[in-house]
Amino acid sequence: MKKTMLALMLWSAFLLLVACGGTPATQAPPETIAPTVAPTDTTAPPTATLAAQATTICAKGTIPAYIKQVVLAKSTSGDNFDPVDVTDAYEPTQTTFHAVATLQDAPKNLKMHASWYLIKAAGYQDNTKIDENELDVADGGSRNLDFTLETKNKTWPPGSYCVEIYAEGNLALSKNFTVNGSTVPSNAGTSVLKQTVLAEDSAPTTFEPIRPTTTFKHDAPFIHAVVQIEQAPANTNFRARWYPPGQDPLDFPLQVDGSRWLDFRLTPAPDGFPTGDYKVEIYVNDQLADTKTFTVQ
Repeated sequence: MKKTMLALMLWSAFLLLVACGGTPATQAPPETIAPTVAPTDTTAPPTATLAAQATTICAKGTIPAYIKQVVLAKSTSGDNFDPVDVTDAYEPTQTTFHAVATLQDAPKNLKMHASWYLIKAAGYQDNTKIDENELDVADGGSRNLDFTLETKNKTWPPGSYCVEIYAEGNLALSKNFTVNGSTVPSNAGTSVLKQTVLAEDSAPTTFEPIRPTTTFKHDAPFIHAVVQIEQAPANTNFRARWYPPGQDPLDFPLQVDGSRWLDFRLTPAPDGFPTGDYKVEIYVNDQLADTKTFTVQ
């Protein structure tokens, strides 16, 4: 029974990763570009609604009459900020997301803002706010508002996302979109892995190891294998394979890139970790890169 429970709890565990100095929502801290305004409308069609998410975020909202539409786009054009390449599916290398809201006869001193969410991506916390932009439309009227979100990193993690558009503090509507992942792995070798540290905890922002050790308590909340990677190309596959005593190996795969810490967490069964000798192997593109042994007492 203990073997089955530990395996189930591992797959219900989560893995957090960020670039050094970043936040857990994205691969690197997003850089918000100031929203822009333009004195025109646009006829681009609205995007489709995609992935489901928690009911407390990205709900339907109530659209005021002066908001004619909101579209997601890859860029904008000219002084009118007309949306270019309207889409609801981005590539991971699309560093900037555009949500273009079209206003018609909007009231003066209108206050609007956009909130951006990561709904689901492998290795990240679900339903996490990334960032938000605010904009005062003092003159009102008919114009486009270009709300943008940009990452300083080269890629976004594949998964589902959402942007909420608010008018005067009230949710007007939400737009769902996806980032499509690549099926072609990188050719990275084991050299992108700099070190593996077993630890009792990890830092809340950088995920660097806290209290390194090779001896854990039976009732520990987690066992952390914290991996430092450096300049890993896009679509590099990492995997932690855990070997609890007397059990089959437990695998935890992840595809990620960049320079950062990866925090692989082993979660105990309800009655704690089995005591004995353990091993964890770290793989890069299915090549064994590092092995660590530890004990649970």
